Amino acid sequence: MAQNNESTATAAKGGGFIEFLKKLGPSIITVLSWLGAGDIITSAVSGSSYGYALMWVLVLSYLIRFVIVNCMQRFELMNVNGEGMIHTWAKMTKLFPIILCLGSLIIGNMTVGYILLGAAQCLMWLLGFGDQIVYALILAVLMFVLLGGSVFSKLENVFKVLIAAVVLILIVLAVTCTPNPVDIAQGLLFSIPSNDGAYDVMIVILGMVGAVAGSMGNLFQGINLAEGGVRDASAYKGQTKSLLFSVVMGAILILCVWVVGAEILRPNGIEVNTLQDIGLALEMYLGVFGAKLFYLGIGGTLFCAGASCALGYTKLFVANFNELFPNRQSRAEFIQQDKLYTVLLAIMIAVAFLWSLPMMPSQVYMTLLTNALQVFVVPFIAVGVLLVTASKKYMGDHTNNIAENIVLVITTVLAIVSVVQTFL
Repeated sequence: MAQNNESTATAAKGGGFIEFLKKLGPSIITVLSWLGAGDIITSAVSGSSYGYALMWVLVLSYLIRFVIVNCMQRFELMNVNGEGMIHTWAKMTKLFPIILCLGSLIIGNMTVGYILLGAAQCLMWLLGFGDQIVYALILAVLMFVLLGGSVFSKLENVFKVLIAAVVLILIVLAVTCTPNPVDIAQGLLFSIPSNDGAYDVMIVILGMVGAVAGSMGNLFQGINLAEGGVRDASAYKGQTKSLLFSVVMGAILILCVWVVGAEILRPNGIEVNTLQDIGLALEMYLGVFGAKLFYLGIGGTLFCAGASCALGYTKLFVANFNELFPNRQSRAEFIQQDKLYTVLLAIMIAVAFLWSLPMMPSQVYMTLLTNALQVFVVPFIAVGVLLVTASKKYMGDHTNNIAENIVLVITTVLAIVSVVQTFL
């Protein structure tokens, strides 16, 4: 692991773009875990309902998330005790690992479930034959084979290739829609349109910004850094660049889908409820090739996201379980070498596959239910991050700056407000 830290530190000082790309792994996997069918549908809905008017909200959301995760990343690499955030929280109160264990199992399984279903549907629509259950089973097995090993670097390389292909596909698709650069530029300026879309404008804004504050997916970066052998403070600068680059790539993916909504769905009054609605609209206006290209790009995105979520939530559970039972005999130095990891991963993917069966709820319902369950965890994590990253007790001279604290406070308040609104 010392070699990993040394090479990462070298990249941080400036080892060239190729060397930089080699060190993208942990951040790429983290950012991919944030993408899901719900985010894609939301972007298409926003574009079809309001054109480019709310595009600034998406950009703002990703910037806020970058700030939050970078603060968490700085804690992982530069806190005075040299401990991870999960371990620090567990020392504060065992309530943290208990809640995160339960959240990882429930929210993680449902998240992987609806993403796996979306990926299977895209594969079925792409090939034009077969049943989504069969494709879901194939993808579930592939997912387990990919994640079941303990060689983290190989997983990073697979995801780098997949994400590069997906970004290229979706950029080609967006360009094919011939967007107007002036309209896009105007959409990046702050403005709130009137409520003439299918969804209330403030609900769209709060939904896109509020959820970034304490999402459990934000915790994956610290674990991914540890599993990738990145624990040295000298690696912080390079990892910040890596995280920013990965966040930009994730934003580009979603922005490309937004362009499709604004350029094709909105002018033709097409309402989006499922991924297939987008594909059928593209088939009407760009031909079969446009639809197939969309299914290929979105299917690849969802498979990567599902695999990243399965990896992240399984490791998050094991990390917190280890805090509750620190003397486990089978506990390994790295989570992916822990016997519990392999068993739990198999269970999580197997149960996630069950959500693809015909009698199960629809993908849209699954997405909404999972987001609703997140409200129990979001404020808890948001407050926890603010407490430790802004404290000299934990961070010494590396506490958040004023701007970072403002972002954390505002997003924490938004997270709490979203919980209150959910139950009123």
